[in-house]
Amino acid sequence: MTITRRPLREQIRDEVLTRLVRGDHPVGERINEGELADELGVSRTPLREALAGLAQEGVLELRPNRGFWLLPLTVDEVKETYPIIGALEAFALRQCDIQVLAESVPRLNELAQRMLDVDPLEAGRIDDQWHDELLKSCPNKRLLQLIKAQKTVVHRYEFAYFTSRKRIMRAETEHRLIAKAILERDMDRAAGELVGNWTVDPGVLREVFG
Repeated sequence: MTITRRPLREQIRDEVLTRLVRGDHPVGERINEGELADELGVSRTPLREALAGLAQEGVLELRPNRGFWLLPLTVDEVKETYPIIGALEAFALRQCDIQVLAESVPRLNELAQRMLDVDPLEAGRIDDQWHDELLKSCPNKRLLQLIKAQKTVVHRYEFAYFTSRKRIMRAETEHRLIAKAILERDMDRAAGELVGNWTVDPGVLREVFG
């Protein structure tokens, strides 16, 4: 892992989440803490802190005296969580500085374009970067934390979603429409397009969950 000034617990949490999203650990099986600690080159104490945080976020389940287990992601979880994220992000967007938003449009379009040329895991990361860039001027940090927590739950679905180039292209188009509305200073349309970006497509759900 790259060493940064962030707390070690947060670095471990992000690395473990990446592995879970990527499918390195089978759903329904216990996380082998000793093995994972060795792979990451860290002690078990900060690892357990990171795992406990992911349990609080709903990604893992802590079973007394049995450790941490990876929970399956359900259709209902996605259907219920996506509209929440859309509503929260639209609310956050309306609190952003319009000038900062307009100045961010070139970067937003650059990130949207990059999604077309990368692998699924990287496309998901760039999608996260795009939304972070969009909302970077929102002054409500509590709101941004709520959004981040909701996204953590559905990251595994996002990885599966971006395995299809057609779906990546759809996301890229939706991102550009939001950026265009911002450039035209039409925040009602931008917020509406953003909600649409988080609208669950029943057909896609069937494709992903089988």
